[in-house]
Formats: sequence, structure tokens, C-alpha cells
Amino acid sequence: MSIPYSGNIQATPLAAILEGLRQTKATGTLTLHNRGMVKYVYLKAGQIVFAASTDINDRLGEVLIKCCKLSREHLEHALRLSKKSAGLKKLGALLVENGFVTPKELFIGLKTQVKDIIYSLFLWAEGDYRFEEQVPSDIILLQINIKELIAEIIQRIKQEA
Repeated sequence: MSIPYSGNIQATPLAAILEGLRQTKATGTLTLHNRGMVKYVYLKAGQIVFAASTDINDRLGEVLIKCCKLSREHLEHALRLSKKSAGLKKLGALLVENGFVTPKELFIGLKTQVKDIIYSLFLWAEGDYRFEEQVPSDIILLQINIKELIAEIIQRIKQEA
């Protein structure tokens, strides 16, 4: 299956884009834009390994709070520490170092964050995408099965409908 490396999700649905990237074992960054919001899906050998977003609700701290793994006070404290370190330490590392979350809770939070970002993309009725064959070196590599994720997202959409 061949998909264009850039286009509109109305013409090429997200599921087709992800499946095409999986089939070609693509490595790189899928960037999606919609109404000033930007979301990124990182792939390695066709597998989703991470996702990021400019939406404040998609930030790791917010996800951990929503999952009841972190308090707002602990998040604010960790964010202050992050500013003091001039961004040299990632938020997740600061949360674990200070005992605000366990490494396992952080991992679960990261995986939930990635799944939530991708889920939110399936709710977009419109938007543009572009795929580039490069991945930032500072991301945490998670392995997320695309077929299982899409099945999970379909189930989630049915439940919320």
C-alpha cells in the first residue's frame, strides 16, 4: 500500500496512513496539523514508538493527574525543578527522582499519553499531515502495536458514542 508522504486526512484517512507506514516499515515522524494544533507520531521500522503534541491536555503531567498517579501539587513542584535545571532534566526523570511517581507509573503514563494523542487524532475531521524520515534522538522508545491500538481506539469510539 502506497500513501503520499503529505496530504490531508480527509483524502487519506489516518488509519490508512498508519497502516501504509507499518507495511513499508517506515522510520520517521508523522506530523499532523489542525487549527493551530500540532501532533507528532514517531515510528521506527513501521511501529509507533512515541507521540507528542502541542495540546496542553496531552502533556505527561496532565495525563498522570488524569490517571490519578500524580497530584497537581507534585506536578507544579516538578515543573519548578525543571525550570531551575534549565530544561536539562526531563519531567519524567524529575517525577521519579523526587518519588512523585514510580518508574512503572511513569511508563504507564507515557504509554497512556501516546495512546491518548493517537486516539485524539482519530477524532479529527480534517487536518494536514506530512511524513519525514527522521526521528528526534531524545524521545523514549515505546513499542505500540498499531493493529491493536486501532482496534482499541475503535472500541473506545463506540463506547463514547
